[in-house]
Amino acid sequence: MGRRPGEPDLCPKERAHGPSSQPRRGRDMTDRHGMLLSSDIVGATGTGGAAPTVHAPPPRDVRRAADLLRLLVSLAALALTVLVAVATRDFARRAQQGLLTAATALPPDLRDALLGTVQAVAMLAPLAALAVLVVRRRFDAVSRVLPAAALGAAVGWTLTRLALAESRPELWPEVLVGRGGLVHAGWPSAVYLAACASAVVAAGPWLARPWRRALWALTVGCAAFGALAASLVPLDAFGALVVGGTAGSAVLLMAGGPPDRPPAQAVADALVACGIPLATLRELPVDRQLPGEGVLYGAETAEGAQLTVRALAAEDRGRDLFHRLARRVLLRHPADPGEQTPLGAAEHELLMLVFAARTGARVADPVIAYPVAGGGAVVVTVGSDARPLSALPDEELTDTLLGEAWAAVARIQEHRLAHRALRPEHILVSADGGPRLTAFARAQLNAPPETLGSDLAELLATTAVRVGPARATACALAGLGPERLATALPYLQPLALLGPARREVARYDQARAREATTGTRRRTLRPGGRPNLMHDLAEEVRGACDAPAAKPAPLARFTWKSVLGLAGAFLVLHLVLPQLANAPAALRALRDANWWWLLAVVPVTFLSQGFSTCLQLGTIPGRLPFRATYQVQFASSFLNRITPGNVGGMALNLRYLQKTGIETGAATASVGLQSLAGAVSNVVVATVFFAAAGQRHGGVHLDLPVGKYTLPAIVLVLAAGGLLGLTPPGRRFLREKVWPFLRAAGTTLTGIAADPAKLALGVVGMLGLPVIQIIGLALSLHALGGDLPFVQLGAAYMAARLLANAAPVPGGLGALEAGLIAGLTALGVPAGPATSAVLVYRLLTFWLNVPLGATALGFVQRRGYV
Repeated sequence: MGRRPGEPDLCPKERAHGPSSQPRRGRDMTDRHGMLLSSDIVGATGTGGAAPTVHAPPPRDVRRAADLLRLLVSLAALALTVLVAVATRDFARRAQQGLLTAATALPPDLRDALLGTVQAVAMLAPLAALAVLVVRRRFDAVSRVLPAAALGAAVGWTLTRLALAESRPELWPEVLVGRGGLVHAGWPSAVYLAACASAVVAAGPWLARPWRRALWALTVGCAAFGALAASLVPLDAFGALVVGGTAGSAVLLMAGGPPDRPPAQAVADALVACGIPLATLRELPVDRQLPGEGVLYGAETAEGAQLTVRALAAEDRGRDLFHRLARRVLLRHPADPGEQTPLGAAEHELLMLVFAARTGARVADPVIAYPVAGGGAVVVTVGSDARPLSALPDEELTDTLLGEAWAAVARIQEHRLAHRALRPEHILVSADGGPRLTAFARAQLNAPPETLGSDLAELLATTAVRVGPARATACALAGLGPERLATALPYLQPLALLGPARREVARYDQARAREATTGTRRRTLRPGGRPNLMHDLAEEVRGACDAPAAKPAPLARFTWKSVLGLAGAFLVLHLVLPQLANAPAALRALRDANWWWLLAVVPVTFLSQGFSTCLQLGTIPGRLPFRATYQVQFASSFLNRITPGNVGGMALNLRYLQKTGIETGAATASVGLQSLAGAVSNVVVATVFFAAAGQRHGGVHLDLPVGKYTLPAIVLVLAAGGLLGLTPPGRRFLREKVWPFLRAAGTTLTGIAADPAKLALGVVGMLGLPVIQIIGLALSLHALGGDLPFVQLGAAYMAARLLANAAPVPGGLGALEAGLIAGLTALGVPAGPATSAVLVYRLLTFWLNVPLGATALGFVQRRGYV
């Protein structure tokens, strides 16, 4: 197979193991920078058989990608189990009854023997495994196993008592009567199996593969044979195993586990085996390590040559899997390589380094790629005294240095080589002050324009975080030239940045937003006025290159239009079509209606959004223009029509407040306060109307088994609190994420409570919203010939509203109509006028919001408000 133009001419061995994997001596080869090539290092004179010195800190517990993947899969299986048990309750009951009937057809002695065996294994295996861990002094494993078993038991008990109880066959307990065994025939229960499965998962990182497989085989065997012996319901057995995977993985993620990486001694042995005369190997400090990109070592040969060694393992494959999945979900054309083994990834990176060097760019000089015992691999490059560009102090981050880095980027871009992780931490500055590109693990040959443009956008954004948009653009212009720099314009958008770069830019914008609020108690906010680094960079690049405005490249796989289209299709199929059956009755009622009174209902829709706007303006720590906020409220009402629980509207309001520059914690507190105020206003208004209408709450009895849900809820809350408060990652999460959010929310609430104007505006909004809806219903009823005192009408509306809020459908669709019709007819309104009035009222106040809100959503998007 021929090679591409410009591709380095490597022999097969060089393609597999680097430019020179075999010892070759007698060749005095140096590159144009005077650095040693691999032929001068691999196979050089050794140390006379002396063992290399290895310096590495004790292994640290880490949160592994494999545990996160197992947790996600287990949660999906758990959700499927609950869905089968709840949504197909009758089918699940019949299917499990059939399985139990088949099991009871076995000879009784055989079933008792199976049950006795399962009980013996279930008793002895956990005790033996725990004893082995204690004897081997694996106390770190024991500290994970015991909490995991407790959490698994709690979740298993909750699952079997709530979700799976109704799906069990009615005759199942009778099957256990008269059965033999070591203990009660219903043991081991699903709760006990869930605890055992959780313990096996939590102990897995400390166990060898044979032990892990043996314990899993015993656990799964106990569940299978327990179901076969009819002592356990099949769905309960499967749920117990799934709960084990969920609880055990959650504990490992919170408390950490041993890294799935080769030890430093194995890395040193691999370097010696590949022919490098290793004298010293030292793991670099934590601040030099990059998460998900292997472990970096500094090495020195017997002849004094400095090397950088990057050790890859299965853990990096797991993290790269999540990276590729995220890109495939978010992007239209992710162009990611397929799954690679650690050795395959190391060989790919080495080849990309060789190709990048042939383009004329300054890159880290490659030495060799070689496997490590246990499934890992190493990539070796020359030089370990270089510092990453991200670690340089501000005074050393000169324009000349940045311009040279951009010149190296220009070289690889000319040959269509995409780096695909182009950030300052992947640009090394050597002792002579020259920058070198490194970390080509995700590099791509013959890259498409969107990948090359995303490279430029990522480096522009991450350098602008340090030096500002204007200086970052000037340095890029000096190294790239105006024509190539302008190609980055369509990709200066957040979606072009995934992972660390995107988070870095978000933190930068949040810091600028906080600085803007420092020292000001109240300020006038501008919709869409939040600091936006990507927008500032686009303006700087357009000005520097004298280029026209470029439309953002369509990178997203899903857009607002596609998501709303799917939601609208769901709404039509499942919610709207049944409502059309009432359309003929509504049309007939309109013939005899008083049109002047019906026209009076139309302003109710606009007044409702006005009260919603007042409520939002009264719950934010700043001043917003009424007009823009009113438009956003109309857009939110449209999203509330297609999402249950007003989730869509709350998300849009949160985005709107964030785009104005309000901190995330304060914006979330504001949206939460609006929801709370709405709930309180419904209760207050309902209480007033019920009291005025002479209603008594004592006649209303809600049959809710509170005790059935209280204890499981308490157990789960205590378990979650224990994981957060008793584990270092949990405490770090509380310290770094939860407490700052609560402080921001508390500051917001304190500022609002101290402002009488805000309180008055919020009260007007929260009380006016339900009252204007009652007025609209009264006008509709009067227009269609119905007559009912306003107080009784308000009581009927609020009772129907409270019941409809509990229905998991957008806007209480269907539930509110049924409640209103039932309430009006119970109060003496004839069925015909009551039904027609409710249908016309919903047409003018609910469905009229759909076209108006869709128009408003498109408008606020174009204006950059959301």
